[in-house]
Amino acid sequence: MKAKAGLFRGARPRALVMLCALLAQSPAMARGTGFRLEVALLAQETHRAQAGDRSPRLVARIRSDLGVLGFEARSYCERAGCATAPIKTRIRRARTALRGGAMRIVGHEMRALAVAYPFDLRGLVPRRLSARRIREGRFLYAHLCAACHAAPGAGNPAPDLFALARHEGAAGLVVDIEAGVRGTRARAYENPLNDRQVASLAAYLLAPGSRPDPSLRPRGGRGGGG
Repeated sequence: MKAKAGLFRGARPRALVMLCALLAQSPAMARGTGFRLEVALLAQETHRAQAGDRSPRLVARIRSDLGVLGFEARSYCERAGCATAPIKTRIRRARTALRGGAMRIVGHEMRALAVAYPFDLRGLVPRRLSARRIREGRFLYAHLCAACHAAPGAGNPAPDLFALARHEGAAGLVVDIEAGVRGTRARAYENPLNDRQVASLAAYLLAPGSRPDPSLRPRGGRGGGG
């Protein structure tokens, strides 16, 4: 993993040791991105659009994700031995519907694929919000996420992760985190989190009373992605 220099700038020695220990526990990209994650993300994005968010940014993301989904499907089916034709039929329907502004049909096709090819959430969704897990999640947020996500808006495209937690729930939040730090969204950053750490970060964001804390922003500029 190639860590950004800004990630560690201003960190206290004890905190730096703890962070390095956490990141060394398992290799990055344990699950990777890929077809099932893209489908889960598209199902969420189209649901947001159907619920009223027709922002140009979201519609552009849906269009972009649909544009690569066929390649992801082919790669997945080559490994899994599944037929690509039914998948590509749904993708074509979704693309045609998107061009016509029929987001309901786009959402229907993506939800059907999400049911047929569910993303494996085992080990990623926290089973309980223990104090230890929340502390670890707060630490990871402070040093890997806050530099971009602690001050969303005003030209910063990084979303408010606490708002995502409230709106999406545990499973939806984990899909967003997986897609964000593992290439689908934050392409400039290599993923530094293993499955347990994703669950800890989710636990912190989901904990009652959790909210953005400007004091968690690391000093010295932008850190790693999140």
